[in-house]
Amino acid sequence: MQTVFNLGTKQGREGKEIAIATPLINLKKTAIIELGNRLGVPWEETWSCYTGGDEACGVCDSCQLRLAAFAESGLKDPVPYALRDEAIRE
Repeated sequence: MQTVFNLGTKQGREGKEIAIATPLINLKKTAIIELGNRLGVPWEETWSCYTGGDEACGVCDSCQLRLAAFAESGLKDPVPYALRDEAIRE
């Protein structure tokens, strides 16, 4: 992606490189939740679901990873989920 940005943007072609920063890339989801919680992230305003809609689906891979990370951290995910069963809610 860095090469694409350097070659595919005016800024990149002019030698003013666009930097790609990925500070969380090596963290597991649980570590990201714990760090975000310490930093006061408003989790109710975040979204991980791959599907569209007014609520997160609760069943796609991204929702499942997020729910598991919150559970492993001892926290309840404040995002409403449309299609998860009672076992997933708790």
